[in-house]
Amino acid sequence: MRTSGAMRRIIVVGPSGAGKTTTGRELGARLGLPFVELDGLFWEPGWKQAQPETFKRRMRTAVSSDSWILDGNYMSAASLEVSWPRADTIVWLDLRRRTTVRRVTVRTVSRGLRRTVLWSGNRESIRRALAGGSIIRWAWSSHGKYVSRYGALMRDPVWGHLSWVRLRSPREVRAWLRSLVPGTAL
Repeated sequence: MRTSGAMRRIIVVGPSGAGKTTTGRELGARLGLPFVELDGLFWEPGWKQAQPETFKRRMRTAVSSDSWILDGNYMSAASLEVSWPRADTIVWLDLRRRTTVRRVTVRTVSRGLRRTVLWSGNRESIRRALAGGSIIRWAWSSHGKYVSRYGALMRDPVWGHLSWVRLRSPREVRAWLRSLVPGTAL
């Protein structure tokens, strides 16, 4: 676990419900860095995915400055070609499946009942949450791939320039965030 040194270009990854956005925002507030939610760059109105070149262009803009925090698991060419080479730190929220699926379920139901507006005017709905391809089912079925994917990337020499922070519980996440001295990113 990395606890010292400058962190200026950070990507927060982990399964759905791990707390990537919450952690990214808190990091931004503590370190004085701008935060970008990759879902906001990816999703178009009507839950349509941005075209690959559009997403890549948006990513280039997001990482064009000297410091930033991104959250999301977009392992497309846009992410691996644009943001990962520029990053200096990966914060991997490697929480248990039962924790993340519970969080996704509560979050999705809450957003559906409140009709919370998300990216590009999209809203989650209870009907959508119960559908075959729902985010809840996605959170359950995709959890294991994140452990494999990020474990392999962490060992891959291509990404040897990156410092990794692997946090395995909500308690570890909170303790790590508290350990950061505000304004030490630069």
